[in-house]
Amino acid sequence: MDTSTSDLDNIFEEIKRLDLMQNFAELEAYGYTVIENLLPQATLETAREQILKIAAKQTGREPDLKTGKEHPDWRLIPYLMGRHSIFQEILLNEKTLALITYLLGYSCNLSSMTCHFKGPGEAGVLPLHCDTGMPAPLPPYSNVANVNFAMVDYTKEGGCLAVVPESHKFSRNPRPNEMALTGDNANPMAIPIEVPAGSAVIWHGNLWHGSYPRTIPGLRLNLAVYFARPWWRLQERYGDSLPAEVIERHGNNPRFRQLANLNETMGWQEEGPSFLNLKDGGANINAENIARRMRALNGSGWHA
Repeated sequence: MDTSTSDLDNIFEEIKRLDLMQNFAELEAYGYTVIENLLPQATLETAREQILKIAAKQTGREPDLKTGKEHPDWRLIPYLMGRHSIFQEILLNEKTLALITYLLGYSCNLSSMTCHFKGPGEAGVLPLHCDTGMPAPLPPYSNVANVNFAMVDYTKEGGCLAVVPESHKFSRNPRPNEMALTGDNANPMAIPIEVPAGSAVIWHGNLWHGSYPRTIPGLRLNLAVYFARPWWRLQERYGDSLPAEVIERHGNNPRFRQLANLNETMGWQEEGPSFLNLKDGGANINAENIARRMRALNGSGWHA
């Protein structure tokens, strides 16, 4: 095996083992892919129950899944990963992580885990955009990527996700006249992602996406799991800010440590960087350590 591509070889073998070659091809061709019915029913129900509890506490109103009348339009429920073990379990799903790792490398971090909590109302539309917040031309490789878990059945009238297939190849954000999803100026290239609850949608960070307003009673819940390369500014603070019980539960899992930014060495003060021995002249630095850190900084050696 060529050591210069060992990480890519490993993730490609993982994709084949998990029977994700079709999804891999769709990511390359269309910029997104869907894994239907990925979450077990018990996982889905527990996650949904926890989201509803948090929404009730956040808004002071009890959510009604059938009517949605207490929660019109949409709101964001942030910082879910550390709030319950079920969200940590979903984060570590091996199929979605395999595709995210292909897009971003083993060194990627979790940037945020949120719920777009949507009830009926025209203000519930989220215009088309992409998550790579850079001036054009955007780099062709992903700097960020998303997994969107459907917590309820996704339909267009229910306010589901919208995407523009192949827009990850445009290397730019949509212009103002390309962002609409409703009305006479709605972008004709946008399509609804209509999938059953428990499905996961994974997409390249340059893909244009948004969501339709909900025009029927009830609530649309998702779990938006947003990942970024290690040099990207993260949306939510993890690392040692996580609850102690979360670190105790998962702190010995190397992949969780990297995703949750528990391996962060930057932001030092008088003590200097943790990977150096200041007292004894940087004795921790050797060729193996340097190579390991350089691989982490360059995103694991591909798409960079």
